[in-house]
Amino acid sequence: MPLYMFVGSCNRPTPYFKQANGDGVSVFTFDARAGTAELVSNYADIDNPTFLSVSSDATRIYANSEIFGRPQGLVTALSFDPGSGAIRHIDMQPSRGSITSHNSLTADERYLLVTNYSLGHDGPDQSVVVFPLDREEGLGLCTSSVAHRGHGPHPERQERSHAHFVHQLPDGRVAVADLGLDRIVLYDLPWDGALETVNEVALPPGSGPRHLAWRRDGQTLFAVNELNSTVSALRRDAEGTSYSVVETAPTVPRPENNHCSDIAISPDDRFLYIGNRGHDSISVFSTKGLEQLAIAPCGGETPRNLALTPCGGWLLSANQDSDAITVFRRESETGQLEPSRPVEVGTPMCIKFVEA
Repeated sequence: MPLYMFVGSCNRPTPYFKQANGDGVSVFTFDARAGTAELVSNYADIDNPTFLSVSSDATRIYANSEIFGRPQGLVTALSFDPGSGAIRHIDMQPSRGSITSHNSLTADERYLLVTNYSLGHDGPDQSVVVFPLDREEGLGLCTSSVAHRGHGPHPERQERSHAHFVHQLPDGRVAVADLGLDRIVLYDLPWDGALETVNEVALPPGSGPRHLAWRRDGQTLFAVNELNSTVSALRRDAEGTSYSVVETAPTVPRPENNHCSDIAISPDDRFLYIGNRGHDSISVFSTKGLEQLAIAPCGGETPRNLALTPCGGWLLSANQDSDAITVFRRESETGQLEPSRPVEVGTPMCIKFVEA
């Protein structure tokens, strides 16, 4: 069964990105024995696909288009044919907010969940949006959307809500990390796709939660905090309706000029990997007590996104400003990383693996 690697890359100049040398959406086959990738196909007719989700059978790709200066981004549905390698456009919908930052599929793949980072208040200005999916028609009109309101203490980065991550947790609830509010917002998602607010979880002021990871049982969440370069562990309460922070640890020795990006958890729930932009490294933590085990150079500049292969044997870092993805062999018992050969990709932003 082949292992496919889907990559989204920046191909449209944007003021806050250093470069845009990408090809749009690329698909590779990945050899999990050798740690090597072979290009299958590219799809260039899409703007800045900075985040992707892929169906479990690898035949559908859902891409965010992060377009500066517009009141709405775009969400595109593409088909991928593993036999021919062809990528084709199916459908497109406006994202109902600006600077579309993240998306993920629900466990049953009936819905695509989308967040908008949002700059200004033009247009619909929605923070989190739910799109119904149809394999033939692509993306339906949104069934639900919510606008987060408020601000945090950072005068420039927390002047308003900045939703940056959305995913369905093991218990079925949807978690949204809002960098601007220092909050994780929890929602129920009923069968009809209408979001219902359950709770809001406070993180330390000025931390800026960007992305989340969790143990498979859903009892513990881990939040990587962009603004103060920390990682927080959160424990679920007895009622199962909320979480509270139990520990926070720095990801780098000096947080100045560093902004954390992504977080990944090993398949056995024992290790965390955190991308550090500025420090240009990957921090390795034990999930037990947030003990930092190592800081490995990321092999390039600006590690925006991290991805583990399904077997956990390899960790890949999308080094945005080095036009390359660094491949690391991962030692399963210690969690340590050993760099291998890079995969050349212009301005890589997101990596997704699917075995199908």
